[in-house]
Formats: sequence, C-alpha cells, structure tokens
Amino acid sequence: MIASVPYRQESLTAILKAGFPVLALAPHSLADIYQDIRLIASLVHASSGGEQVIAEMQSAIADVLARTAHLSSKPLVYCEEWGKPLIHSQFWIKELFEAAGGTFLGEPGTTTSVGAIAAADPDILIMAWCGAGNRVPLERVIEQREWQHLRAVRNGRVYCIADELLNTPAPTLIDGLSVLAHVLHPDIFDSAVKSVHFRCIDQRAEPSNEPTVKIAPKVAVAGNTTQNESGVEIKALRFVVAALILRADEILICQRRPDQPMALKWEFPGGKIEAGETPEQALHRELDEELGIHAAIGPRVAHTRHTYRNGGSIDLQFFVVNTFEGEVTNHIFNDVRWVPIRDLASFDFLAADRDLIRDLAAGKLL
Repeated sequence: MIASVPYRQESLTAILKAGFPVLALAPHSLADIYQDIRLIASLVHASSGGEQVIAEMQSAIADVLARTAHLSSKPLVYCEEWGKPLIHSQFWIKELFEAAGGTFLGEPGTTTSVGAIAAADPDILIMAWCGAGNRVPLERVIEQREWQHLRAVRNGRVYCIADELLNTPAPTLIDGLSVLAHVLHPDIFDSAVKSVHFRCIDQRAEPSNEPTVKIAPKVAVAGNTTQNESGVEIKALRFVVAALILRADEILICQRRPDQPMALKWEFPGGKIEAGETPEQALHRELDEELGIHAAIGPRVAHTRHTYRNGGSIDLQFFVVNTFEGEVTNHIFNDVRWVPIRDLASFDFLAADRDLIRDLAAGKLL
C-alpha cells in the first residue's frame, strides 16, 4: 500500500492493522515528487518508465516557464488547500504558480485567516479543497467571508480547480499546471483545458445601485433566478438537503445568524445540492463545512417542496445521520444545540421544516 501525507491517524492505524507492507511518502517539493516516482518505479521494476515520466513532467513545466519568463506582470494569487481553517496550498503548487507566471501569496502549507487574505487583496483567488473535486461552493465562500470587495471578486477571477490536479503529488500535476496557466494568463494559454477541471465564480460581485428588476428581450437564466420576457426576476427552484443528526433521544438543530435571511430561525444542518452532486455527496460536504464532521449518511426519511412568501421555492430532502467522525463545531450558525426530539415544537423553525417537526413529534419518521 502506498500513502501520501497528510495522514488521518485512524486511517493509518487501519492500514497498519491490515498487515500489508506500507510505503509512506511525504513529498514537499517537485524534486521530492520526482524522487518518489523513482522509488515507486524501482519497487515495481520499471525504473526506465519512471525516468520517462519525470522527463515528461520536467519538459512540460519548462515549456510553460519559457512562455511566462518574459512577463513583467505576474498576478498575486491566493490558492487554498482547505477552507476551515484556511490553509495555503503546498510548496510544489507554489513552484507550479511560479512556472505559470504567477506570484504565490503566503507561506505554503500554513494556516491563514480571512482578514489576512482580505488585507493582501490578491488578483486571483483559487480554491482547491482536498477531497472536494471541483465542487467548492465559491459564491457561498465569498459571501460567508465577506470578500465581495476584493479585487479578484470584483473582476470575476475566483476559481475552483479540481483538487486532484494540484494536491496529488503525481504526473497529474501537469494537467493542473495547464489549468493554472490558462487561469493566470488566458491571453497566452488557450482554453483547451477541459472545463470539468475548473470553474469560475458565476457572477462578478460588483457594487451596483441598479434595481433588481431588469429589462431583457427574452428569457435568460442567471444564478438562481430566471427572467421572464418582461425582465422580472423569477426565483428558480432550489434543491436542498438536510440532516437529522441523532444522539440517543436528542437531535441537532441550528439557528441562523441575525444577518441572514429569515434571521434567528431554527433549521437542520445542510444546504444546496451543487451541480454534479448526489444528495448524499452534498450532505457530506455541507456537514463538513458547517459543523466540521464526517457523517455516515443514513436513509432518506422525508422529501418535501415548499414555496416561501417571497416566491422562492425549495425541494428539500431529509436524511438520518446516526454516526459521524469528529467533534461538532459551529462554523457558520448563530447557535447549535442538541435538544430532545419531543421539544422541537417549542423552537421557531423555518416554515419548510414545520411539517417534518410535526411528524417527528408524532413518531412517524424515526
């Protein structure tokens, strides 16, 4: 078995208990990755193949570097490996940025803060969260961190790059380099990279005093709204997932912040299903982002649709969670509580949750 850092202690323990030989690697730089490729190649008696892979990687990096070396303007880029806490990407990614004609913000692999990044005001923001693929919720991250005023956001230069292209110390880094080069200098590097590997924030967050009703000659879709032929915005159906996290006879509930819509209402943890996600994948991501836990998603026990007075509609699925790893930590809510299921009716829940609350109190679902 071959593993690369960082390790989760419980995962490493399970691997060692399995009794297999383990090769544990800990690369820091591109030079370290080349040495690891040599080591793996020697173990499988393919040393010449390993040297060929290394030569191809070095050649690709040199080609990109040759095209960016003359540039006088090299944008300042914040690249994030993890969002809670905020962690700068690894040193080898800094090396790729330098080859692609960019300036890497911060110390690779270290933690930082929302305020520190805001103070630096980078030209470009890139999220490449470990295990998230290309599904980092860019718009939500910007809103939660109140980064709408940053130069990168105003200019629409906020990206999610599939983490396997940057965080995996392997030949796939060359595909990551191609994406980085295009993102940093689209005038030099064409858009031949596959869009599945990266995506950009949906809209530029530019301040405006214009009214929200706009004139449009035909139907157009933008974000979570649809414009009809008169230009009036109609809120589209949002697909949402929520977790009923149980502990004995208690259930976990969360309270919205005072600055959020429907302020101080109670709800169950969860959120929007992003494009390409299953409900279970979305719930895994949301529970990690909101509460810092890795949950075992159980069966779906309820499915409902609700239309609010402002015209917004949601399609809401509820899943049971009986077990999870990690300690529940409040990342985004005003309050988080374990409460007896029988007491749920005494809390001021969102309207979309009220039928579920009644059924839970009646013992119909669990």
